[in-house]
Amino acid sequence: MPLFLLVTRYVGLVTLTAFFHVTAFPQVVIHPTSENIPDPSDPRFELRHGLDGDESWEWDSLEMSSIGVNEGSLSQMLGFVFDLKTDHNGTIYYFDIVHQEVRAYDYRGNWISSVGSPGTGPGELASPLGLAVVSERNQVIIADQFINHIFERKDSSFQLVATQRPIYPSINGRMCAMDEHYYLVSFNNTETSSKMGLIHKYTLEGEWVTSFGNSYDYDDPFVVSEFAYNTSLACNSEYQTIAFVTRGIPAMTGYSDQGEKLWQVTFPGHRPITTKEHWENGRKYLTENRDDGTSAFGPLFSDGEYFYVVYVFAQKESRFHFFSKPKLSGGHAFRVHAQTGLGIYLGSSGPEPGEILRAIDGEYRFTTTETSGFPQIRIYKSQ
Repeated sequence: MPLFLLVTRYVGLVTLTAFFHVTAFPQVVIHPTSENIPDPSDPRFELRHGLDGDESWEWDSLEMSSIGVNEGSLSQMLGFVFDLKTDHNGTIYYFDIVHQEVRAYDYRGNWISSVGSPGTGPGELASPLGLAVVSERNQVIIADQFINHIFERKDSSFQLVATQRPIYPSINGRMCAMDEHYYLVSFNNTETSSKMGLIHKYTLEGEWVTSFGNSYDYDDPFVVSEFAYNTSLACNSEYQTIAFVTRGIPAMTGYSDQGEKLWQVTFPGHRPITTKEHWENGRKYLTENRDDGTSAFGPLFSDGEYFYVVYVFAQKESRFHFFSKPKLSGGHAFRVHAQTGLGIYLGSSGPEPGEILRAIDGEYRFTTTETSGFPQIRIYKSQ
């Protein structure tokens, strides 16, 4: 059992320091191990960032509005945006990890309502993790402690319609929905669940359908569960596909809605943040190697026929980096066709360093940033 565990979340990045009592002889293992890093099999499925991206991908001519102020009403003061989704119909939903609530805004930045309220009663959120939007039903699924709450929008309010206890609950709040089903990542360190896969498919009524996707290949269940925690997935309803990325592994995998592996894209220019597993004085430690130039996958989402994925660069920090948020020096955005797996490098993930692309809906782009000195969601629109 761990004697000490400290986790700091920031745009999908996790800083981890842990140690255990063990009897193993001293050794060092760097994760991800070589057997967990896929070899590119076809240069068409290799995506690199470069000096120039797609010529049509630019920021200067876009109109911008924002959500988030330094001082103002609670609905306009953001804490920390951990998860952001759109319903592709004019509404932004985001989970604020500081205020422990899910909020809804329109595309002009106007506050609509909070979804649910803090508490432990029916429809109340005890410790929310993330969300998925069911656009065709005008519903929002919120992953809470071992349960899911489903809310339906009625004008400018949200009503609880169901509370579910999935047999494999979400471990990190990363969820997506399409075609009357939703998908989440779950891993509970048991042989049964690891063989079943990491991605679990449910009906909107909460019935488990199937599981797929490979766990991290290692014999220590704690290490495996940490890689499971640091994963993201997205659904593409145009082609009924699910995309999946894991922090530290420079690849994105596409699956059918039945779990068949369709394609895999690798990112040769992505130098992941690594984790060092080592032993000192009879204790086992896991610590991050976060050097300048290393990066980690951030948002993964879908719009139209495509998946979009971003990886962000972290700056090297002091020995006490786990007491503060990781510093981001910029990010790169990629677009991958949901059916074929063929993709292109778009360019910067935002117009300013540290500004991260979170979602796209047609002519709209949505980013998060703290470059103004306080958290903001920025909404860009083509003129």
